[in-house]
Amino acid sequence: MSTKAAPITSLLAHFGLTRHPFSRRTPADAVVHHRGFAEALARLRFCVELDGIAMLVAEAGCGKSLLLGVLADSLQDADWTVHYFAHTSTGPFGLINVLARQSGLGPRRSRAETAQALLRAWHDDQTNHLLVIDEAHELPDATLEDIRLLTIGEFDRDSPFLLLLAGHPRLDERLAEPTHHALDQRVTAVARLAPLGVDEVRAYVQQRLAAAGLDDRPLLEPDAVDALADASAGIPRMINNLATAALIVAASRGRRLVTAQDVRDAQMDRGRSMAVNP
Repeated sequence: MSTKAAPITSLLAHFGLTRHPFSRRTPADAVVHHRGFAEALARLRFCVELDGIAMLVAEAGCGKSLLLGVLADSLQDADWTVHYFAHTSTGPFGLINVLARQSGLGPRRSRAETAQALLRAWHDDQTNHLLVIDEAHELPDATLEDIRLLTIGEFDRDSPFLLLLAGHPRLDERLAEPTHHALDQRVTAVARLAPLGVDEVRAYVQQRLAAAGLDDRPLLEPDAVDALADASAGIPRMINNLATAALIVAASRGRRLVTAQDVRDAQMDRGRSMAVNP
Protein backbone atom coordinates (compact mmCIF):
# COMPACT_ATOMS: atom_id res chain seq x y z
CA MET A 1 0.00 0.00 0.00
CA SER A 2 1.34 3.44 -0.91
CA THR A 3 2.43 5.67 1.99
CA LYS A 4 2.48 8.82 -0.10
CA ALA A 5 0.69 11.63 1.73
CA ALA A 6 -2.16 13.47 0.10
CA PRO A 7 -1.02 16.90 -1.19
CA ILE A 8 -3.32 18.76 1.20
CA THR A 9 -1.94 17.00 4.30
CA SER A 10 1.18 19.13 4.71
CA LEU A 11 -0.77 22.36 4.32
CA LEU A 12 -3.30 21.32 6.97
CA ALA A 13 -0.52 20.23 9.33
CA HIS A 14 1.25 23.57 8.87
CA PHE A 15 -1.81 25.48 10.07
CA GLY A 16 -2.99 22.89 12.61
CA LEU A 17 -6.22 22.08 10.75
CA THR A 18 -8.02 18.75 10.59
CA ARG A 19 -9.56 19.24 7.14
CA HIS A 20 -9.56 21.65 4.21
CA PRO A 21 -11.52 24.70 5.44
CA PHE A 22 -12.41 26.01 2.00
CA SER A 23 -13.15 22.80 0.16
CA ARG A 24 -15.83 22.66 -2.52
CA ARG A 25 -17.55 19.96 -0.48
CA THR A 26 -19.12 21.66 2.51
CA PRO A 27 -19.83 19.54 5.63
CA ALA A 28 -22.99 20.39 7.53
CA ASP A 29 -21.08 22.09 10.37
CA ALA A 30 -19.32 24.38 7.88
CA VAL A 31 -22.48 25.65 6.17
CA VAL A 32 -22.85 29.34 7.00
CA HIS A 33 -26.52 30.30 7.30
CA HIS A 34 -25.95 33.99 6.74
CA ARG A 35 -28.99 36.25 6.49
CA GLY A 36 -29.49 35.87 2.75
CA PHE A 37 -28.97 32.10 2.84
CA ALA A 38 -31.38 31.61 5.75
CA GLU A 39 -34.05 33.81 4.17
CA ALA A 40 -33.82 32.07 0.79
CA LEU A 41 -34.02 28.65 2.45
CA ALA A 42 -37.05 29.71 4.49
CA ARG A 43 -38.85 31.01 1.39
CA LEU A 44 -38.32 27.74 -0.44
CA ARG A 45 -39.53 25.70 2.52
CA PHE A 46 -42.68 27.81 2.83
CA CYS A 47 -43.30 27.38 -0.87
CA VAL A 48 -42.98 23.60 -0.51
CA GLU A 49 -45.55 23.63 2.30
CA LEU A 50 -47.91 25.72 0.16
CA ASP A 51 -47.70 23.31 -2.78
CA GLY A 52 -46.35 26.02 -5.06
CA ILE A 53 -43.75 26.46 -7.77
CA ALA A 54 -40.57 28.16 -6.57
CA MET A 55 -37.55 29.81 -8.14
CA LEU A 56 -34.03 30.21 -6.76
CA VAL A 57 -31.96 32.88 -8.50
CA ALA A 58 -28.28 33.55 -7.82
CA GLU A 59 -25.15 34.73 -9.58
CA ALA A 60 -22.54 32.04 -10.22
CA GLY A 61 -20.60 31.14 -7.09
CA CYS A 62 -23.08 32.55 -4.55
CA GLY A 63 -24.08 29.18 -3.05
CA LYS A 64 -27.06 28.10 -5.15
CA SER A 65 -26.04 24.44 -5.32
CA LEU A 66 -25.20 24.38 -1.62
CA LEU A 67 -28.62 25.78 -0.70
CA LEU A 68 -30.34 23.25 -2.96
CA GLY A 69 -28.43 20.47 -1.23
CA VAL A 70 -29.43 21.68 2.23
CA LEU A 71 -33.07 21.90 1.15
CA ALA A 72 -32.99 18.45 -0.47
CA ASP A 73 -31.42 16.86 2.62
CA SER A 74 -34.09 18.35 4.89
CA LEU A 75 -36.92 17.13 2.64
CA GLN A 76 -35.47 13.66 2.21
CA ASP A 77 -35.28 13.39 5.98
CA ALA A 78 -39.03 14.14 5.94
CA ASP A 79 -39.70 11.30 3.46
CA TRP A 80 -39.79 13.39 0.33
CA THR A 81 -38.41 12.09 -2.94
CA VAL A 82 -36.20 14.71 -4.56
CA HIS A 83 -35.45 14.51 -8.28
CA TYR A 84 -32.47 16.65 -9.26
CA PHE A 85 -31.83 17.50 -12.90
CA ALA A 86 -29.10 19.77 -14.26
CA HIS A 87 -28.40 18.44 -17.77
CA THR A 88 -29.79 21.47 -19.54
CA SER A 89 -28.47 20.47 -22.97
CA THR A 90 -30.98 17.61 -23.07
CA GLY A 91 -34.14 18.29 -25.06
CA PRO A 92 -37.64 17.92 -23.63
CA PHE A 93 -37.98 14.26 -24.53
CA GLY A 94 -34.66 13.61 -22.80
CA LEU A 95 -35.79 15.36 -19.63
CA ILE A 96 -39.01 13.36 -19.39
CA ASN A 97 -37.17 10.13 -20.20
CA VAL A 98 -34.59 10.74 -17.48
CA LEU A 99 -37.29 11.44 -14.92
CA ALA A 100 -39.18 8.31 -16.00
CA ARG A 101 -36.05 6.16 -15.66
CA GLN A 102 -35.36 7.61 -12.23
CA SER A 103 -38.86 6.45 -11.25
CA GLY A 104 -38.36 2.96 -12.64
CA LEU A 105 -40.40 3.52 -15.82
CA GLY A 106 -39.46 2.77 -19.39
CA PRO A 107 -40.14 5.24 -22.21
CA ARG A 108 -43.48 5.00 -24.02
CA ARG A 109 -44.17 5.54 -27.71
CA SER A 110 -44.31 9.31 -27.39
CA ARG A 111 -43.25 12.07 -25.03
CA ALA A 112 -46.86 12.70 -24.05
CA GLU A 113 -47.43 9.04 -23.13
CA THR A 114 -44.20 8.93 -21.15
CA ALA A 115 -45.17 12.11 -19.28
CA GLN A 116 -48.63 10.74 -18.48
CA ALA A 117 -47.17 7.48 -17.19
CA LEU A 118 -44.70 9.42 -15.04
CA LEU A 119 -47.41 11.62 -13.53
CA ARG A 120 -49.62 8.60 -12.80
CA ALA A 121 -46.73 6.83 -11.08
CA TRP A 122 -45.93 9.83 -8.92
CA HIS A 123 -49.60 10.31 -8.08
CA ASP A 124 -50.22 6.67 -7.17
CA ASP A 125 -47.19 6.08 -4.95
CA GLN A 126 -48.51 8.46 -2.26
CA THR A 127 -45.06 10.03 -1.93
CA ASN A 128 -44.24 13.72 -1.96
CA HIS A 129 -42.07 14.52 -4.98
CA LEU A 130 -39.93 17.59 -5.55
CA LEU A 131 -38.47 18.20 -9.00
CA VAL A 132 -35.40 20.47 -8.92
CA ILE A 133 -34.32 21.82 -12.30
CA ASP A 134 -30.90 23.42 -11.84
CA GLU A 135 -29.24 25.72 -14.41
CA ALA A 136 -32.76 26.38 -15.68
CA HIS A 137 -31.64 29.59 -17.40
CA GLU A 138 -29.99 27.35 -20.02
CA LEU A 139 -33.06 25.23 -20.79
CA PRO A 140 -34.38 25.19 -24.36
CA ASP A 141 -37.76 26.84 -24.85
CA ALA A 142 -39.39 23.50 -25.67
CA THR A 143 -38.19 22.01 -22.39
CA LEU A 144 -39.57 24.92 -20.37
CA GLU A 145 -42.91 24.45 -22.09
CA ASP A 146 -42.93 20.73 -21.28
CA ILE A 147 -42.18 21.56 -17.65
CA ARG A 148 -45.19 23.88 -17.61
CA LEU A 149 -47.42 21.16 -19.03
CA LEU A 150 -46.19 18.70 -16.40
CA THR A 151 -47.21 21.12 -13.63
CA ILE A 152 -50.80 21.56 -14.78
CA GLY A 153 -52.17 18.33 -13.35
CA GLU A 154 -55.76 17.22 -13.61
CA PHE A 155 -57.96 20.18 -14.67
CA ASP A 156 -55.15 22.49 -13.54
CA ARG A 157 -56.00 21.74 -9.90
CA ASP A 158 -53.66 18.99 -8.80
CA SER A 159 -50.05 18.14 -9.58
CA PRO A 160 -48.28 15.07 -8.19
CA PHE A 161 -45.02 16.98 -7.68
CA LEU A 162 -43.63 20.35 -6.69
CA LEU A 163 -41.28 22.25 -8.96
CA LEU A 164 -38.20 24.29 -8.10
CA LEU A 165 -36.43 26.13 -10.91
CA ALA A 166 -32.91 27.32 -10.09
CA GLY A 167 -30.55 29.38 -12.19
CA HIS A 168 -28.68 32.59 -12.83
CA PRO A 169 -30.49 35.97 -13.02
CA ARG A 170 -31.02 35.35 -16.73
CA LEU A 171 -33.76 32.93 -15.65
CA ASP A 172 -35.87 36.00 -14.77
CA GLU A 173 -35.40 37.27 -18.29
CA ARG A 174 -36.28 33.90 -19.82
CA LEU A 175 -39.56 33.61 -17.94
CA ALA A 176 -40.44 37.23 -18.73
CA GLU A 177 -40.52 36.35 -22.43
CA PRO A 178 -44.08 36.07 -23.85
CA THR A 179 -43.42 32.43 -24.77
CA HIS A 180 -43.14 31.49 -21.10
CA HIS A 181 -45.73 33.84 -19.63
CA ALA A 182 -47.97 30.95 -18.51
CA LEU A 183 -45.14 29.27 -16.58
CA ASP A 184 -44.06 32.58 -15.06
CA GLN A 185 -47.61 33.12 -13.73
CA ARG A 186 -47.43 29.82 -11.85
CA VAL A 187 -44.37 30.77 -9.80
CA THR A 188 -45.44 31.28 -6.18
CA ALA A 189 -42.19 32.53 -4.64
CA VAL A 190 -38.73 33.64 -5.72
CA ALA A 191 -35.68 33.28 -3.47
CA ARG A 192 -32.45 35.10 -4.25
CA LEU A 193 -28.86 34.78 -3.10
CA ALA A 194 -26.56 37.79 -3.25
CA PRO A 195 -22.82 38.17 -2.56
CA LEU A 196 -21.80 38.52 1.09
CA GLY A 197 -21.14 41.80 2.83
CA VAL A 198 -17.84 42.43 4.63
CA ASP A 199 -19.19 41.36 8.05
CA GLU A 200 -20.72 38.26 6.48
CA VAL A 201 -17.37 37.40 4.89
CA ARG A 202 -15.75 37.60 8.33
CA ALA A 203 -18.38 35.26 9.80
CA TYR A 204 -18.08 32.95 6.79
CA VAL A 205 -14.30 32.62 7.10
CA GLN A 206 -14.48 32.20 10.88
CA GLN A 207 -17.03 29.39 10.73
CA ARG A 208 -15.23 27.56 7.91
CA LEU A 209 -11.98 27.66 9.88
CA ALA A 210 -13.64 26.60 13.15
CA ALA A 211 -15.29 23.65 11.39
CA ALA A 212 -11.86 22.68 10.06
CA GLY A 213 -10.47 22.38 13.58
CA LEU A 214 -8.87 25.77 14.14
CA ASP A 215 -8.35 26.58 17.81
CA ASP A 216 -8.73 30.02 19.38
CA ARG A 217 -5.63 31.48 17.71
CA PRO A 218 -6.13 33.70 14.64
CA LEU A 219 -5.17 32.33 11.25
CA LEU A 220 -5.93 35.42 9.16
CA GLU A 221 -5.13 38.97 10.19
CA PRO A 222 -8.19 41.28 10.22
CA ASP A 223 -6.78 43.19 7.25
CA ALA A 224 -6.40 39.89 5.40
CA VAL A 225 -10.11 39.16 5.78
CA ASP A 226 -10.93 42.66 4.51
CA ALA A 227 -8.64 42.09 1.52
CA LEU A 228 -10.32 38.74 0.93
CA ALA A 229 -13.77 40.34 0.98
CA ASP A 230 -12.66 43.04 -1.44
CA ALA A 231 -10.88 40.72 -3.89
CA SER A 232 -13.66 38.14 -3.95
CA ALA A 233 -16.52 40.67 -4.18
CA GLY A 234 -18.20 38.62 -1.45
CA ILE A 235 -18.80 35.62 -3.73
CA PRO A 236 -18.40 32.45 -1.61
CA ARG A 237 -16.80 30.37 -4.38
CA MET A 238 -14.16 33.02 -4.91
CA ILE A 239 -13.65 33.42 -1.17
CA ASN A 240 -12.88 29.70 -1.02
CA ASN A 241 -10.50 29.79 -3.98
CA LEU A 242 -8.64 32.91 -2.90
CA ALA A 243 -8.47 31.92 0.78
CA THR A 244 -6.95 28.56 -0.20
CA ALA A 245 -4.42 30.31 -2.42
CA ALA A 246 -3.54 32.73 0.39
CA LEU A 247 -2.96 29.83 2.79
CA ILE A 248 -0.55 28.34 0.27
CA VAL A 249 1.29 31.66 -0.11
CA ALA A 250 1.65 32.10 3.66
CA ALA A 251 2.77 28.49 4.18
CA SER A 252 5.35 28.78 1.41
CA ARG A 253 6.79 31.74 3.33
CA GLY A 254 6.96 29.72 6.53
CA ARG A 255 4.26 31.69 8.35
CA ARG A 256 1.14 30.51 10.17
CA LEU A 257 -0.67 33.84 10.02
CA VAL A 258 -2.10 34.99 6.70
CA THR A 259 -1.62 38.69 5.95
CA ALA A 260 -3.37 41.06 3.58
CA GLN A 261 -0.25 40.97 1.42
CA ASP A 262 -0.60 37.19 1.14
CA VAL A 263 -4.14 37.66 -0.13
CA ARG A 264 -3.08 40.31 -2.62
CA ASP A 265 -0.17 38.19 -3.83
CA ALA A 266 -2.49 35.18 -4.21
CA GLN A 267 -4.81 37.34 -6.30
CA MET A 268 -1.96 38.59 -8.46
CA ASP A 269 -0.74 35.04 -9.00
CA ARG A 270 -3.91 34.43 -10.97
CA GLY A 271 -2.74 37.04 -13.45
CA ARG A 272 -6.29 38.25 -14.08
CA SER A 273 -9.46 39.38 -12.31
CA MET A 274 -10.93 37.04 -9.72
CA ALA A 275 -14.42 37.69 -11.11
CA VAL A 276 -16.58 34.59 -11.53
CA ASN A 277 -17.45 33.58 -15.06
CA PRO A 278 -21.13 32.83 -15.72
